Amino acid sequence: MANDAKIVMRATGLVKRYGQVTALDGADFELRAGEILAVIGDNGAGKSSLIKCLSGATIPDSGEIQLDGESIHFKSPMDARKAGIETVYQDLAVAAAMSISENLFLGREIRREGFAGNVLRMLDKKKMLEQSISRMNDLKVGIRSMTQAVETLSGGQRQCVAVARAAAFAQHVVIMDEPTAALGVKEGNMVLELIRRVRDKGLSVVLISHNMPHVFEIADRIHVARLGKRGCVLNPKAISMADTVAVMTGAIRPDELPAGCLAN
Repeated sequence: MANDAKIVMRATGLVKRYGQVTALDGADFELRAGEILAVIGDNGAGKSSLIKCLSGATIPDSGEIQLDGESIHFKSPMDARKAGIETVYQDLAVAAAMSISENLFLGREIRREGFAGNVLRMLDKKKMLEQSISRMNDLKVGIRSMTQAVETLSGGQRQCVAVARAAAFAQHVVIMDEPTAALGVKEGNMVLELIRRVRDKGLSVVLISHNMPHVFEIADRIHVARLGKRGCVLNPKAISMADTVAVMTGAIRPDELPAGCLAN
């Protein structure tokens, strides 16, 4: 990852309070073009609150979020989606009884042209099926039929559908909140490989994860959230997993790390 890579998304001084609890206390964040940025942190570190602000699920009390250098103010997740930011959650957020094709276009259905679509509100199922096949082929997701119900898929395949849906419509950023948490080893690896393909398509990926082996296998940089702020950003190629956990828990201060462990 080049140090001079363009900053796609930046947050500066984000503050979010819930009554007497300060979830974010001046948090900063930077996501570069074409990278996988892992976000880790102990419980209560503020990583979930940070991601909610970036994805439009929460409105920060103060601070600024920029997308491609322009200041943005999301009032809802739909605002973030319109700006090209998609989020994938850990709870296999798919409609089990619907087909894969219908899931990919859930909330973005394509209507038929003319009277049938404009007045009768009929869906263009043929076009959605064709685009679903094309998009899944682009990401090399091996699923037998786009018309089969999602409930017939394994957990890993279901999460692949959710990731593929995000990748198909994202224009800037895909945020993944613990996408492998509910999966076994084989299925988790399937999703990790798909995340790499999403990055290879040119999208920037934010990966929130407690699974340190997955973080070290896939991340270009590691954002450490601590006490409501950005503790530091680490270079996974230069730091050990044990030292990363020590920084995350406060056992080691970032300025005590050997040269090269902090990412630029």
